[in-house]
Amino acid sequence: MKILFVDDDESILDAAKTALEVYGYEVEVASSGMECLEKLEGVDIVFLDIKMPGMDGIETLMEIKKRKPSLPVVMITAYATVDTAIEAMKRGASDYIRKPFDMEELEKSILAAIEDVKFRQIEDIHAGDCFKEFERTRRGKRGLCITRQVEKVKDMENVEVIFMEHDLKPRKVEEIKREVEEKIKKGDTILFTDIEYLLKGNSIEEIRDFIQWLNKKALANDSKLILSANLKRVDEKERKMLSDLITDIHLDVLSDSISNYMRRKIIDLLSSGEKYPFTKIAQELGIEDNPKLSFHLKKLKDDGVLEQDEEKRYYLSKTGKEIAEFIESIKKDRLSKGGKILWMPVEK
Repeated sequence: MKILFVDDDESILDAAKTALEVYGYEVEVASSGMECLEKLEGVDIVFLDIKMPGMDGIETLMEIKKRKPSLPVVMITAYATVDTAIEAMKRGASDYIRKPFDMEELEKSILAAIEDVKFRQIEDIHAGDCFKEFERTRRGKRGLCITRQVEKVKDMENVEVIFMEHDLKPRKVEEIKREVEEKIKKGDTILFTDIEYLLKGNSIEEIRDFIQWLNKKALANDSKLILSANLKRVDEKERKMLSDLITDIHLDVLSDSISNYMRRKIIDLLSSGEKYPFTKIAQELGIEDNPKLSFHLKKLKDDGVLEQDEEKRYYLSKTGKEIAEFIESIKKDRLSKGGKILWMPVEK
């Protein structure tokens, strides 16, 4: 994990660098917006002071988002500039922390940023038309499609295709992996269809290793991964194997999605099934920072974890209930593979 810490106060830069390196992070520092932009390559998260001479934090944030839209940026603000921090979040910042801050708050922000990246960059097996989802997600940008259904993508512009069949037989995943290595580019949207077909020529362990590798590759290349399988084409044994395979991936995503303490507390509070207005959530959780609570509620809602009724009361969505069940199962130490946290296409 490489962190870029940006502040015009040298003492803050020195303190942050020393503290974060103790936690095992690689830390780069910059004392201006221009220097920040020069050091973005290879960075996983940016901590960016709002008030700086010359190019301020908001201007720098906007330029970062032009160059690297998915790069998490956490704004650093004083109490007097909280409104500016909220505005920054509307422009794409992941979070904000207030000065003076401590290491625990920095660590929570880092974990939350990792969560956001994971949540955006992997989806479960998709119940709808995966090719339409592929087109919608990439929005005309470059795509990489691993599929047996070449006719579905032959007329799509700016899409590299990797055919998973050879001589009417499924290819070995190692061959597909080598071709992915050759063709993948930064920012690609990746669609991997017909997963069930590969079972006819590869072991479930080989497919699991390949999907886990593909997910890591997607994260490393700032890409989004969409997986698709047709469960009508497999028998009960293969269905169970696919179920376990996707559960493993799903667990990775959910465990990251609840790494942020405040969001985890919100989900836990709403797991009772009650609907809570903003003020009651703040009261029940003892949260005095209303702008930050608003931000996390909005993020949970944007990620499909929360919904609101006509009276603006918050409650858990279907995904939120799955996550709440996951949290509860961890507490009771009785998590089992293939449980209720798994979401698969419903047969029609």
